Amino acid sequence: MAIVGYLLFFLAGLGFGFAAPGRYKWLPLIFPVVLAVGAAARNGIDATLILRLLVALVVTAIGVILGRMLDKRGRRREAAAA
Repeated sequence: MAIVGYLLFFLAGLGFGFAAPGRYKWLPLIFPVVLAVGAAARNGIDATLILRLLVALVVTAIGVILGRMLDKRGRRREAAAA
């Protein structure tokens, strides 16, 4: 199983979770869904596709959550320094 794709989803989630404002932080969850729809249109829907989509969504969500945590921590440090 190729781990590079999941790493990219994690990094996208981390980056958006850290830098994007408001609800845009969750935008990277659309990326795996769009790619899965494209794969389903070409190859059909099977259990492997669904499992990989679920893993990609979980990995991306973990990245967003960690990015949000880093953003909050940075804001607290800035507030404490001021």
